[in-house]
Amino acid sequence: MGKSSAASAAAAACEHVHDWWYGNQQGGIVSMGVIVEGGKYGVDADLCFSYPVNVSKDGEWTVVEGLAINEFSQKRIDATMAELQEERKMALDR
Repeated sequence: MGKSSAASAAAAACEHVHDWWYGNQQGGIVSMGVIVEGGKYGVDADLCFSYPVNVSKDGEWTVVEGLAINEFSQKRIDATMAELQEERKMALDR
């Protein structure tokens, strides 16, 4: 891993924690890896998945619902979900 990619990952982690601690900008959407009861956007309920969320100033997050998902994005969501399902299967041997 090169220095620039390590710095980029560190900056992303800092921004993520900042948004979780202080909330994200009003009207803004951030991406967080969370487990959502019932699932959203066609993703299995028991997978930790990156969803669009709003974070309040007290650290509570809610999934932003109703976003339009085009065909390309849906294919990427489905492919990522399939990878995560396979990894879960390997990890839990089920």
